[in-house]
Amino acid sequence: MNIRYRITFILVFLSSFSFAQSFKKLLIKEGNIVPYIFNEYNIYLNYDESIIFFNSNKNPNNNSGINDLNDLWIRKKINGYWTFPINIDQVNTPENDLLLGIDKIHLYILRNNKIITYSNSEPYEKISETELIGLDMENKNVSGSIDPLNNLIFLSIESFGSYGVEDIYYSKKIGNSWSRLNNSGSNLNSNFQELSPYLLNNDTLLFISNRLNEGYKIFFSVKEDETYEKWTNPVVVENFNINSSKLSISSNLINSAFYLSESLDSKTNYDLSIYRLIDSEEKLKLEINIIPEIKSGTIKVTSPFINKIDSIKSSKILYQLDNTGEYTFTIKADSYFLKDTVISVEKSKVVNIEMDKIEIGKRKILSKINFERSSTELTDESIPFLKNLLHLFNDSQIKILIEGHTDNSGDYRANVKLSRDRANSIKKFLVENGIQSNRIKTIGLGSSRPRFSNDSESGRQKNRRVEIVIDN
Repeated sequence: MNIRYRITFILVFLSSFSFAQSFKKLLIKEGNIVPYIFNEYNIYLNYDESIIFFNSNKNPNNNSGINDLNDLWIRKKINGYWTFPINIDQVNTPENDLLLGIDKIHLYILRNNKIITYSNSEPYEKISETELIGLDMENKNVSGSIDPLNNLIFLSIESFGSYGVEDIYYSKKIGNSWSRLNNSGSNLNSNFQELSPYLLNNDTLLFISNRLNEGYKIFFSVKEDETYEKWTNPVVVENFNINSSKLSISSNLINSAFYLSESLDSKTNYDLSIYRLIDSEEKLKLEINIIPEIKSGTIKVTSPFINKIDSIKSSKILYQLDNTGEYTFTIKADSYFLKDTVISVEKSKVVNIEMDKIEIGKRKILSKINFERSSTELTDESIPFLKNLLHLFNDSQIKILIEGHTDNSGDYRANVKLSRDRANSIKKFLVENGIQSNRIKTIGLGSSRPRFSNDSESGRQKNRRVEIVIDN
């Protein structure tokens, strides 16, 4: 290697590594697309980001049912919202139809040992078919992608010569054909699983592995020379690996967004999450103004990205957030009803939160306290909100009346009894948690005081409620 080439190579390598390090630092989660009840993975968007293409497996709506390893599905964006998934019948077969990627014109599908291209818009016509040598499709656990220039295919397969189970292999495009699959080397592969490889900008490879024995995490590695068999030691991408297990990763055509298939508990289905690159100075700023002015108390913020409690020292509270999405804020302050509100943050914003003072005659609907159907048994989800009621009794003079209400379904007398029993269930909980019984009255009003029309199910559901009144 001559000195000029050596210097050029070092500069290219340092540039690549710097890029990988930068996206590691500046990557933030933007949010989730509405979940599908079946797995969504191998996710790609068309050029104008109006259609999502993805695979789904273990899906009874696939071409040959739940045993169909992969079908291709889409979601369309209409008026800013993503539609329910649609199966692309023109592309799918009873075989494993694995989506490898898209470009401005084509869809790239791996089926058996062939790379097949289709047009990426209706009617999804078949364009070409090329054999991929060295792939044994008897191995059903195949994942991978085609690079953005459509010159390289990376696949995760278990094959003769693998270092462990699934290893990462690559194939180069030569004219109109593909080279035999080659192992990407021992620095990249391990005796654990290396899954769902995705090449970013010709030099940085992202993939999923369980090599740390901490579940399936995303790693990156940078190419060390002009081959695809020498790589830097893989490094975990921390911003991708927060409280979830990963199934696949991809990016849009301009690399400003990444699409992850992830599950929060590794048991539920895998859904689509979006991550974007931003400058660190572009962090979202959320200003909360509490009305009226409060200078003591606590504010708790929870989301998939954050869970913390801060003391309130001023009615103006500033947050710098790394991720868009929904945040739940719970505010506790003496002499005020607890405030529980969800704020959707897509950009920097100012939000006013009004607190309700605890005064005689004030009424509060306990909308988040629910019972099992036709029962006085509280749901598990209700318990945290019941515990929040204890806050009311910080003032030793406070007494409350708990009102139970129902809709107009069923027998009137039975409804009165059910609503009274439910009110008494809440009283029982409060007493068991240290509140004196003589500070709590209960009454069952059945369907006699509806707040909403009983002509619809949504109205009836709202009428099945519990209210508290600050009593004399």
